[in-house]
Parts: sequence; C-alpha cells; structure tokens
Amino acid sequence: MYKMIYIDDAVKHFIQSIINEYMIDPSEEVVCEAISGKDLDLPSNEYVLIRGPEILLTCKFRGEAGQVFTVSPKGYKGKVKDIINLDLSSIYYRSIFYAFSNALLKSLGLINKSIHCEKDDPIKCSKLLVEYLIEKYGSSKKVLHIGYQPGHVSELYKFYRENLLITDLRSDTVWRIKNHRLVYDGLFNNIYIGVSDIVLVTASSITNSSFWSILSQAYLMGKHMIMYGVSAGAVYYFINKYTPYKIELFCPLSK
Repeated sequence: MYKMIYIDDAVKHFIQSIINEYMIDPSEEVVCEAISGKDLDLPSNEYVLIRGPEILLTCKFRGEAGQVFTVSPKGYKGKVKDIINLDLSSIYYRSIFYAFSNALLKSLGLINKSIHCEKDDPIKCSKLLVEYLIEKYGSSKKVLHIGYQPGHVSELYKFYRENLLITDLRSDTVWRIKNHRLVYDGLFNNIYIGVSDIVLVTASSITNSSFWSILSQAYLMGKHMIMYGVSAGAVYYFINKYTPYKIELFCPLSK
C-alpha cells in the first residue's frame, strides 16, 4: 500500500498548479481560526462538533472561507507559499492545508460550497440523504456509513435497518449502540467496505489521514463512494478531475 503522505503530496502538487495557473501571489496572506461547534446551534449534543474534541478550522483567503473538521484546534496566520511548504504528516498542518485549499478553490469558483450548515440543517440533510440514496440506488443496498453522524444514522436506520453498517474511530463511540445500530471500529473499515454496496465516508477522514486508505479499498472493490461533509471540496474536485475513480459528494446545505 502507498504511504498516504505520498497522495497528500499529489494534492499539494495539484494546489501548486492551481496557484501557478491562476497566478496567485505566493505572498498573499491566509488567516485561519478555530470555530466551536456551539456557535452553529446544532440540534443535538451528539454531534461531534458539540461533543468535541473536533472543531471547525476556518481559513480565509480573498474574502472566501474554507473549513475542515480537525482535532487540532489552533489558529494560523501565514502566506500562501508557507502553506504549500507545510509538512502534511502533522494533523495540525494537514488541517491548515486542506482548509486553505477549500478556500482557494472557492475563491476561484472551482467549488461552490465550503462552509458548514447550522441550526436544524443537519436534520434536513439527513432526510435529503435518504431520499437521494433511495432515488439513485434503491432501498435494498447495504450501506456503510463511516463516521458517526447522529442525524444520518437515525434517518438511515428507518429505511435500511439491518442493511446499515456504522463505523467510527472514537473510543467513546465504537462498540456502543447508537440510534439502534452497533457502531463498529473504523480500524476494520476495509472489511466492512467489502460487504457493503455503498460507502458513505465522512470528509473529516481527510484530515485524520484515513481517507486515502478508504478510497483505495472502495476503488479496488468497485464500490460506490459518497463523501459527506464540508471538508471535502478540494479533494473531491481533485479526485474527480485527475483520477479514474469518480466519487460523489453529498453536502446539500453547506454554503
């Protein structure tokens, strides 16, 4: 298996090419700040942004903002050229790089959503997700939901029941019953991908570095992959434009 940092470097080369193509001044400033999930007024304390330790890291560039979920709640101020040279083996620097990448592509009109939804939007999102899956794939498929998102899991269970698998990496979530389903350990995602038809993967896996392994396994096994979450924009654009594997992105109420 390729070391995942090599794939991060491929994304870094892509972002550098965008900077060159659009003649972005490498000395332009980027400012990043941590935002608490409590500011979003989400509908339940079960959401990871409320439970912690994850926060939204928001990077601002040219009047646009890009966000990612991260467990490294520290701000940053630097130049474009500094971000391109960050060591992506560090989750702190990975978070900055991917939040900036989302802001950069948003500022250029290459992606149109990069800001998390708020208030009751996650509940609406969950209903829209089920409608989307049933309309496109039917209700008899086996769905793997990577990353515990309470609204998604609750709504998916109503329609998929025993055909729904949930995984997570948090020690306070795995091997517990959540919304009628046992949450399995995400360390075994490759096994669960193998027995599923549709793989729904949280975009926060980009910053915790588990995403590339999930993507590789889903591609090799011919599974339908759908990323969900605001962290996904730049990576989704990169994958669909420059790799043979076409994935979907579901984040209908982000801005």
